[in-house]
Amino acid sequence: MEHANMLRWVITQNVDRLHQKAGSTKITELHGTTNIVACQRCDYIVNRIDFQSYIESCNPGFMADIINVTPDADAEIDTDLIEKFNLPLCPDCGSDLLKPQVVFFGANVGGYKVEHCYKKLEKCDSILVAGSSLYVMSGYRFALAAQKTGKRLAILNIGETRADHLADIKVSARCGEFFERFRDAHL
Repeated sequence: MEHANMLRWVITQNVDRLHQKAGSTKITELHGTTNIVACQRCDYIVNRIDFQSYIESCNPGFMADIINVTPDADAEIDTDLIEKFNLPLCPDCGSDLLKPQVVFFGANVGGYKVEHCYKKLEKCDSILVAGSSLYVMSGYRFALAAQKTGKRLAILNIGETRADHLADIKVSARCGEFFERFRDAHL
């Protein structure tokens, strides 16, 4: 859609760079990305893959016996191994406060990012919400803003969303299948 000039901007709650992998370049990652790790005390940032190598270098020979891997990629390991694990420190300031550059549940999206998204919203004539229940305020606020400013709102999602009552149109379908069919019919 972006390549056909049918899309002005993508505001995503995804943290996995899914839209970039699909070729999008006009994008705001509302909740950040897991592809970057940032120090919480200084300006140090590092690519997640490079950070993984750094973790391994801080823990040579660390071989955790995984007891169970959960669907969200968490893992259960022996508690004795946890106590032996060496936390990586920030190479710039020595802090151990390193985390993926994402907004975790319960935290707020930065005001600068929200304002940037509102400015993008001002320039569009309609909004398409795809694959989100909008149950968190970070995304829902833009559906509310669309209604307040008279912009049309379309929702593509399987199941109920928090903004169904605001939508001009609601399509219950899988996003991947819908966009493939849309591409084949219109692009």
